[in-house]
Amino acid sequence: MLASPAAFDLLADEDMSRFEEDGFLVVRNLISEPQVEELVVEYDKAVRGDYGDLSWDQRKNRRKSIEGKMVQLANPSQVIPGWSDHEYMQRSLAIARQLLGNDLEYQYDQLIMKPPYHPAETHWHQDAGYWKNNRAVTCWLALSEVVEINGAMRFLPGSHNKGIVEHMNASEYSEIDGALEAVVADISGAVTIPLEPGSATFHHCRTLHYASGNFSDVPRRGLITHFFPTE
Repeated sequence: MLASPAAFDLLADEDMSRFEEDGFLVVRNLISEPQVEELVVEYDKAVRGDYGDLSWDQRKNRRKSIEGKMVQLANPSQVIPGWSDHEYMQRSLAIARQLLGNDLEYQYDQLIMKPPYHPAETHWHQDAGYWKNNRAVTCWLALSEVVEINGAMRFLPGSHNKGIVEHMNASEYSEIDGALEAVVADISGAVTIPLEPGSATFHHCRTLHYASGNFSDVPRRGLITHFFPTE
C-alpha cells in the first residue's frame, strides 16, 4: 500500500506558482542514489525481457531489444516487485496531488529506454492529446543522466494555458506506440531540462513537450508515471 500522501509535503509555495505559470516543474533529488541504483537493476531486467512481454500491443511484438531500438514497456510497476509502493511512487503521487488536487490517483506508468546512438525522437505533443483529459499530471523520472545530447525533455512554458491543440498521427515515422504529433507553429520559447539520476519533471497534461533521440554512448533511462483524477 502507498503511504498517505500527507506524509510528504514536498513543494514550497513558489514551486506551486511556477507550475501554475509554466505548466511544468523540476524536482531535484526526488529519490536517493541508492534508490536509483535499485530501480536501474530491475529496469534493465525489464528491458531485457526478464519480466515477459510488457509491450502495449503484444500481438505486434513491439518491444525492441536493448541492442537496437527504443524500448517502451507498459505498466512496469504492476509487474516488478516493490515498484508499486516504492518511494518514487509515493513521492510522485504526493507531488501530483499538491499540484492539481487530492483526488489524483495512479493511472498507469511506462518505461521508455532510448539506447546509445539511436535517433528516435518523441515528437512535440500534449499528453491530453491522447487522453482528452484536462486535469492530469505526468512525472518523468530520470534513472540515468539526461542531457540535451541524449534526449532531455523540452517544454514550452505556458502552453498548458492555451487548450488542447490539433494532433496528427505520427505512428508511421515514430517508434512510440500510437504516437501523435502536435501541430504547433512556434516553439521558439521552448526550454531544455537536463536531469541527474533521481531527479524528475512534473508536467500538466496540456503542456507541450518533446525529447530528441539519444546521440550519446549510454542508454537514456526514463520512468514515466501518469496521475488522473478519480472522476
